[in-house]
Parts: sequence; C-alpha cells; structure tokens
Amino acid sequence: MVFSETQQIKQVKQIFNTVTSKYDLMNHILSAGQDILWRKFAARKLPHDAKHILDIATGTGDMLFEICKLHPNASVTGLDFVPKMMELAVSKASSREITLNLLAGDAMDLPFPDDTFDATTIAFGLRNIPDRKGAIEEMARVVKQGGKVTTLEMTFPKNLKMRKFFTWYLNNIIPPMGKLIAGNQDAYRYLKDSIQGFLHPDQLSKLFYEAGLIEVKSHPLSLGITYFHEGTVK
Repeated sequence: MVFSETQQIKQVKQIFNTVTSKYDLMNHILSAGQDILWRKFAARKLPHDAKHILDIATGTGDMLFEICKLHPNASVTGLDFVPKMMELAVSKASSREITLNLLAGDAMDLPFPDDTFDATTIAFGLRNIPDRKGAIEEMARVVKQGGKVTTLEMTFPKNLKMRKFFTWYLNNIIPPMGKLIAGNQDAYRYLKDSIQGFLHPDQLSKLFYEAGLIEVKSHPLSLGITYFHEGTVK
C-alpha cells in the first residue's frame, strides 16, 4: 500500500504512541545491543567544542543522554513530535538525576531561528520523514556556519552475504519479536519496511550535498547495518 506524506506521518505518530513502553527494550534486543554503541559513536563524532546541540526525533532520550554524557558543557535540546515518547525520556532522566531540555515540534519546521546550534543530530528518525532532503535542509538552517549536521540510520549492508542475512532477519525475526515483546506486530512490520525502503548510504551522502552541505562523510557501523553521516554547513 502506498501512503501519502500525511498518511505516513499519521501512521508514524500512531505507532510510536503504541510502542513507547517497550521501545527501548525492543531496540536493544533487535540490534543485539549494538544500538547503544551506535549512539555512542554518533555522540563522539559531534564537535568537541559544540556549545549548543539539537537532537531531532529524540524519542525516549537515549541519543540525548549519550550527547549529555560526552558533551557535559554543552546546552543540549531534544525535539520530537510524539510527546508520549518524551514523557518516558523525562522519567528516565529523573532516575539518572539529569535535567533535559525537551520540546514538542516538527522536524520539517524547527521552532528555532537560523544559526542557533553548533550541531544537529537525528538517530533512526530520518527514514520516518517523507521529505528527507527537506529535513536535512531544515537541520542545516538552524546550524551555524562550520557546524555539523549528522544522521544515524539503519540501512542495507554493501556486502552481499550480509545483506541477504539482514533481509532475512528483517522479514522473519523483527515482526514476530514485535508481537511477542511489544504486542504490536504491525508496528514492527512498518519498522522493517521503513529500513528496506530507506536510501542507500551513497544516496544519502548525495542528499547531504544537494541540501547544501560540504565535507560529507559516511561511516559504516556493524558491517554496514547502520551508517553515520555527517556534513558541514558552509
């Protein structure tokens, strides 16, 4: 079934509102704990001297926590369009005695002036946005000249054998596990479809350039199952 942009956004909101309580657990199980290492890598790649960092599609806050840990002197803001996910982030932060700066907002219309941040991140959220180039352009708009725009996304490995295994895993393991643990098989069908329908790493690099970024680099993680992309605002 082909969805309009409005229908896709509505579906994404509905899915994340229904899987919130099991979201972190499912991430850790389905990635065999690699998602924790991917976020650490992404946080380390942010400019060490960044004073203001924005995490888009911040969800339950795991990327935000890694950024706060590795950039303790930076002012870090998290934004998401599903308040229920951020409520869990607040609960997690309270148990860790961390104060979070969270805002409800749309990645396509960020509620900030131009040149506000030194870096922006989005982890596993770009594939849920129909207009990926527009989202990258909006991220770049709020970043100062010389600052970084970064993404972290699951994709298909370039290695053929690894790609075959990953395809099998996505289609045969993820939906049943979603039903067993999260009680929502349809949500995790969407997850595997969104990964399989996402851009090739080279296509995403091209999109960074088309959005006006320079010095674009891509970094394969876990044999290319996930890629970290970074670009500099000129």
